[in-house]
Amino acid sequence: MKRIFLFLIILLSNFLNAQDFLGLQSSNYSGVTGAIVNPANIVDNRFVLDISLLGLNATVDNNYMGVKNGYSIFSDTLWRDRNQTLSILNDGKSKAFYVSNRLALPSFMVSINRKNAIAFNWSVRNYINVDGISQDLADLLFGELSVDRLLNERLTNKNLSIQQMAWAEYGLSYARVVKMDGPHFLKAGLTVKLLQGLEAAYFYARDLDYLVSTKDTVSFFKTEIAYGHSDNLNFNSSNPNEIYKFTSSPGFGLDIGVVYEWRPDFDEYQYEMDGVSGLYRRDKNKYKLKASLAVNDIGGIRFKKGALSNDFTADVNRFNISIFQDADGINGFDSTLKAHPNEFPAKNDERTFTMRLPMAINLQVDYNIWKPFYVNLTGNFSNFFKNKESKVYDYTTISLTPRVEDKWVGLGIPLSYNTLSANRGSKIAMGAMLRLGPLVVGSNNVISYFSKKDTYGANFYFLLKIPIPTGIKKDYDKDGISDKKDKCPRIPGVWEFKGCPDRDGDHIQDSDDRCPDVPGLIQLMGCPDSDGDGITDMDDMCPDSAGTAEFKGCPDTDGDKVIDRLDECPFDPGSSEFSGCPDKDADGTPDKYDGCPDEFGPKEFKGCPDKDGDKIVDKNDECPDQAGPIENKGCPYVDTDGDGVLDKDDNCPKEFGLVELKGCPVSRPVVLETAPQEVPMKAAEKKIIEKAFASLEFASAKDIIKAKSLPALNALAKLMVAHSKDWKLKLSGHTDNSGDEEKNFVLSEKRTLAVKNYLVKKAVKEEQIITEWFGQSKPIEDNATPQGRQKNRRVEMKILLKE
Repeated sequence: MKRIFLFLIILLSNFLNAQDFLGLQSSNYSGVTGAIVNPANIVDNRFVLDISLLGLNATVDNNYMGVKNGYSIFSDTLWRDRNQTLSILNDGKSKAFYVSNRLALPSFMVSINRKNAIAFNWSVRNYINVDGISQDLADLLFGELSVDRLLNERLTNKNLSIQQMAWAEYGLSYARVVKMDGPHFLKAGLTVKLLQGLEAAYFYARDLDYLVSTKDTVSFFKTEIAYGHSDNLNFNSSNPNEIYKFTSSPGFGLDIGVVYEWRPDFDEYQYEMDGVSGLYRRDKNKYKLKASLAVNDIGGIRFKKGALSNDFTADVNRFNISIFQDADGINGFDSTLKAHPNEFPAKNDERTFTMRLPMAINLQVDYNIWKPFYVNLTGNFSNFFKNKESKVYDYTTISLTPRVEDKWVGLGIPLSYNTLSANRGSKIAMGAMLRLGPLVVGSNNVISYFSKKDTYGANFYFLLKIPIPTGIKKDYDKDGISDKKDKCPRIPGVWEFKGCPDRDGDHIQDSDDRCPDVPGLIQLMGCPDSDGDGITDMDDMCPDSAGTAEFKGCPDTDGDKVIDRLDECPFDPGSSEFSGCPDKDADGTPDKYDGCPDEFGPKEFKGCPDKDGDKIVDKNDECPDQAGPIENKGCPYVDTDGDGVLDKDDNCPKEFGLVELKGCPVSRPVVLETAPQEVPMKAAEKKIIEKAFASLEFASAKDIIKAKSLPALNALAKLMVAHSKDWKLKLSGHTDNSGDEEKNFVLSEKRTLAVKNYLVKKAVKEEQIITEWFGQSKPIEDNATPQGRQKNRRVEMKILLKE
């Protein structure tokens, strides 16, 4: 029964293209079927497991005889009424007939891991190649040797070949990822095949020289024929067990392939799961461009030659070929040849022959247009042993296949061109492939079935599969820990705690962390201690400064029991009465604010003494033991010349004079003090003086003249230099009452002298400038308002005529 089953497979194959499963083979979801075209396809596959239960790819094609539109190839009258049902292509070109099929039996593919995969393919394949038939010979055969125009004409036919082989193959594939380097990805694969030859035959005439006299009479002229077949082509046996028997030696075949992928956005497909980083989404296509190269069907099968088959020479005049009509099958045909050794003398006695597999080179470029949309360009190049008698082969095919695909549904529209159909004038064939879960159906030339043109060939394929797509482990909370290993599957967590959260990342699980939102220390149960004083920040009143538990984490640097945060003098021991500051002289004014920290003094004068009681502290009093006014720096005014005019008001302090003449004697000229407008001057000169006074400003609480005041002072200096012989300038310094009175007095002095010094540097003679200062004692406006205080802060300028 086993032999009968194999025989039925061969019969089935003979009734049913070069590109097996065209449209599916370029898909990323081809699974185990992808190993047929390139064994490298199975690794980094979109399936973790793919089982092919049954499939069939069948093709028949020729470039001579077509079925006319409206007739079925299964019609009983197709050949009987051939002049009506069939169309003949009379283009003078060589004719060929081609049958190819693959019966895919249970096979499987397994992804071991992301870098390794294996597959097993089991199939039965059959090829029939008839090639090199001249137009004349084709017409004679179609007309059953009764074509009047060709009778009694000596004809030749170059390289007529007929080859047929059926075999079972068992392919074991291994593929591995060779390189994963950023955007560059490379994988390679190898398939080793055990080949079981079922049956084979070949007939090859290099230069057929013949003449047909009648439909039963043919002459052959020294034509060398290579002829042989396996010794089991005897289909006439009355014993079913003799219909088929294995006669070939085990054969071996090989497929090798590589695939390169360019993945410019590879980072987008990386993820981490269960503590392993650098994983790639195996359920996603990651490339923008993929290129592959494979060499398939390397090898052959050695058969035992039929006992009566052999190479021979056909050299016979007017041979009656009708005797072959009575031949009983292949053995009858062979017996008839043997019975005429003079007409068909045998050439050798080789009792085995090797049939070569249909070796092909497959090149593919696949481009991801956008998301699930792809386009594939495939070139399948074959027939590398054209002058060999015993081989089967495919025809070179070029195909372009746009497609759309996801894990369960795929649709491809292959547009193909092959060298056989091109010989009959056909250019492009359009097919279709549909993948719906476990079922794949398609055809390489489906459009021809619906067109009104004559049909020269047909192709159909289907596959029934059990696909199990790859995926990533379930992760409900999306934390990178699979639900199977996640101890907190509904809350995002970290691998360190098997999926339980550690929100602050301090390596302490939130369930054990007193401060789950702030990174902390294990010894403090997850709470932070910013200052490292052993007191958690949440309990530390001074979390940024190391302190002691006595003061709840706050420091007391000087040890005065006043914490630094409240201590105005954190480095000097003091008392809480003065916010931690010392009072060395015990005068009630802490040293920080005591102008005289080593001398006892009243708070009124910020801790400084005033022995003479003139309200000028001793350190600023030039006469600390004698009371005197502030304007005279604490010294009493004197009248040096005894004329009753104090020196401060005496224009001649060393000469006795009259009060009316401001202390000068009658014999001396009087110095007139006058406002600028009373001194004879030009309007421009008056404006210079007014601007110098109006624009004069100092840095706050300092005697530094602001830069914006200098241009006006420069102009004043030039004016004074010009009047060096007749003018003097009196500068009078004043302040408002802000701050300490003594300091204001000193500040008015410094500012007055600062103006004088600047003018002297600008070439004004020192004896031209008179200075005086009064501090806050002579306000010109109310100090209660900002505007008033602004006007009180001034250095007055008066022009005096020289004596």
